[in-house]
Amino acid sequence: MLCEITVGPSYLKADLFNRQTAEEARDALAAIAAEARKHACSQILISVHASRPLFKVEQYGIPDYFKGLGEVSKYRIALTGDSDELRLSQQYIELVARRNGVDVRSFPSERAAISWLRDRRGSPERRERQQPWEGQERRRLPSRRNVESTRPDPA
Repeated sequence: MLCEITVGPSYLKADLFNRQTAEEARDALAAIAAEARKHACSQILISVHASRPLFKVEQYGIPDYFKGLGEVSKYRIALTGDSDELRLSQQYIELVARRNGVDVRSFPSERAAISWLRDRRGSPERRERQQPWEGQERRRLPSRRNVESTRPDPA
């Protein structure tokens, strides 16, 4: 198995090639988690190439590696695969991970995955920056509808 991890401008990218066993998957996830912590990168793209699909992810303890990232709610993980079987297994991994509170999504292409990672609407950093209204006075405008303006002119 070959695992190439690169740090991009806004996300960490991991390419996995020829992964055959669950042990190799656990090793790769441990390396990815270590690099994500090292570079303080909360967005991760995992692209799997020429590998066997994994359907017994809970048995192999793979969800524990997502928990090993630390505060899992701040991470966004995108998965891509180069075969239909890999994409099906990644959809199952997505289901299991999301049940454990991790924001994981499976995508048919790297382009779609990168687009989702760059979309700031759902990111925790964006949500944390929003200031609550509490303690601030909201602007109060008169009602747009005035009772007298909605009645027909008597003249």
